[in-house]
Amino acid sequence: MNRVKANVAVVAATVMLGSFAVPAAATTNGEAGTAAPNPAYKILKHLDYSGPGKASLRVGYYKRAEDKGFGWNKVKKKHNITKYAAVEYIAKSPNRDRVGNTTTYHMTGYAGKYKCTNGRCRLVKQYKMILSVNEKVQRDGHDKGVITMYCKGVVRCPNWVSTALAKENRRSSAAEDGIVTEEGNGVVIAEEDAPDNSETPPGEVVEEGDVEDGNSPLDDSVPEEAGDISDGSEMYVSSYAPLSATAMLHTARALPAATGSEKLAAGHSPLKQTIPAAVTEDRYRYVGPYSGLR
Repeated sequence: MNRVKANVAVVAATVMLGSFAVPAAATTNGEAGTAAPNPAYKILKHLDYSGPGKASLRVGYYKRAEDKGFGWNKVKKKHNITKYAAVEYIAKSPNRDRVGNTTTYHMTGYAGKYKCTNGRCRLVKQYKMILSVNEKVQRDGHDKGVITMYCKGVVRCPNWVSTALAKENRRSSAAEDGIVTEEGNGVVIAEEDAPDNSETPPGEVVEEGDVEDGNSPLDDSVPEEAGDISDGSEMYVSSYAPLSATAMLHTARALPAATGSEKLAAGHSPLKQTIPAAVTEDRYRYVGPYSGLR
């Protein structure tokens, strides 16, 4: 009888201990811990959008070995678009086309660089920007949102593309809504706090319209494109229409001579500038109109 009671006690203790067992995952310090959930579907910002409602910019992920992903991590890690505002500028483009019979849409715009001499500017570089947004509603009630954004023809956009697009987006938003700050402007998680993610989220469904990326595979050995090298004083333009091959410098906004980063300006319409007749050296200005320069 005592042997039976002892066996029952052992079984009961085993069951009780089992009920407290928690699945463990290895951590970086070698101790056991619970696995963190994949952050891919966290929303970073609700972007102003030319389609219905807002477009979600999610954390997403980018798995380089498979050249696979979506969202901010793909936009940033693969295509070197480094500012939320740069993505939002293209998201507001009136050039919005559906991809086949899917819930994915492409928005397009242009980023260009001019070199100006003696008051006349010549277009030396232009990229067509393509932003892909999937409007399919997810379990959180929001669209899947941004799939990718890139400069057509190259894998990694040069740094000046993000700067030009972001500056024009902030300027145009301020013109419409007054002073614009990141707080209260659709930002859920700030850029500096956006998590890196390279893991595919469990159960991800890749839509037919979300496969196209236009410029794969990756090749880190490819040199910079001609015209992409900057000295910080160029005139950059963001537009929803192709840019003119030439433009007059008087269409740019007059700015004090300062560092290149302080010379970025933009306007909805031509802006006047006075240049002394004796000045003959190269001059550069940043401009971002909604239509092609004349």
